[in-house]
Amino acid sequence: MHNQLLKPLLLRSKAVCAAAGLLLAFAPAIMAHDALPPTARHELDAIVAGKMPGSPAVSGLQMVVIRDGEAVYEYAAGIARVDGAESIPLSLDHKVRVASISKLVATIGLLRLVETGDVALDADVSDYLGFTLRNPNFPDDEITLREILSHSSSIRDGDYYWLKGGEEFEEFFKPYGKHYDGGAHFAHGGNKGPGEYFTYSNLNFGIMAGVIEKVTGKRFDRYMRESVLEPLGLSASYNVCDVSANEPETMASLFRKRDDDGNWHPDGDWVPQLDHKRFSCYYGMEPVARGEKPGPILPDYKPGQNPTLFSPQGGLRASARDLAKVAQFLLKGGVTESGQRLLDPQTVSEMAQPIWIYDAEAENGNTTGEDLDPNGPSKRLMDAYGLSTHIVNLKDWGISEENRTLVGHLGDAYGLMGQFWIDFENNAALIALITGTADDPAAGSGITPMYRAEDEVLRWWWRWFGHGADN
Repeated sequence: MHNQLLKPLLLRSKAVCAAAGLLLAFAPAIMAHDALPPTARHELDAIVAGKMPGSPAVSGLQMVVIRDGEAVYEYAAGIARVDGAESIPLSLDHKVRVASISKLVATIGLLRLVETGDVALDADVSDYLGFTLRNPNFPDDEITLREILSHSSSIRDGDYYWLKGGEEFEEFFKPYGKHYDGGAHFAHGGNKGPGEYFTYSNLNFGIMAGVIEKVTGKRFDRYMRESVLEPLGLSASYNVCDVSANEPETMASLFRKRDDDGNWHPDGDWVPQLDHKRFSCYYGMEPVARGEKPGPILPDYKPGQNPTLFSPQGGLRASARDLAKVAQFLLKGGVTESGQRLLDPQTVSEMAQPIWIYDAEAENGNTTGEDLDPNGPSKRLMDAYGLSTHIVNLKDWGISEENRTLVGHLGDAYGLMGQFWIDFENNAALIALITGTADDPAAGSGITPMYRAEDEVLRWWWRWFGHGADN
């Protein structure tokens, strides 16, 4: 274990905060080593059907609950995809684009390089990228990987944070570069420099993937498959074509009941948003049909040229069962189901420690996640953040009467609303993937700052599996 991994980043902070009938026609998959009364399942069915007051119907829900390090409850209901007039039921093995939960999994790959000494979290990230990365508004301040992973790097998304095949990643950051966009990818103003201020930014993880590619000489998706996903026993992938071509029946769509103009139609048909009939292996690639082999992918690609191609910030295709294995791996201190050690226990522990903590007096961050309005409906969604880990105290969210810390990540894109939470103290975890909503998900309308249906799912877990539950 390298000492630099444990070196804290000191930020100014004071406290750690820590379609109803159709869906119900599908029998949900249930596994309960600890038997629960029928009421528990009926409550999940009601969430899927939109029968909880204020919560919209959802197209599908996958869930795995872990207790004492073991999966003790599984649930799947809803639709995986539509094929003409036929709706394919969602199972626990269907894979979906898990959005920003991808960040946490990608970080496991980076931390493997930290442990081998190939990368240092507190070194200048420019040392690895092959070009100098500086915020022009803070030209004397190095940007480190620790700051990148904790969203305190001063990097901003701007209007976009991905590039198509053939584009050059450096153009985001090079003055007058093709994608510089007037410096929109950099913070400016007082207290906004590297290491000072938290703003959630997807582009940070393009930078992280660039480091991986330059250091290993491998394309990001391949490195992650070989170094993390396959050792964990997963067929999940950051390259959707690995799944759509080789296991096409396991690839599920994401849905909304919303038209192209942004109007919601709760009584209408489910509209696929992504991963329906055709798939692009990377940004800008001509899509191929489900089950079709894409042929050679980027045969002339040079690692580091464009590490956003495979969406390191959100492009992982995985099932709730896949993510449950990731959670169990972390709960075991970095050991896979087969007994292979991929990370040291100290590294896993460091992932769960806050690097940035919200301090209202210091005004040291925007707590609303991707909503850049600091007073938006998701206010206080993110009060503490570690090495690609969102750290939550359920007492602060009004769910628990006592302090209870969850460490993990949320995912939100194309209709997907995902939760990946680990309770390290109690050797427990919750994985829950909602694949789409029939109406506006309405962030902040429940107890927590999350979207309404997510709020219902987390509260369900707390009722039946939280501390002090009767089961």
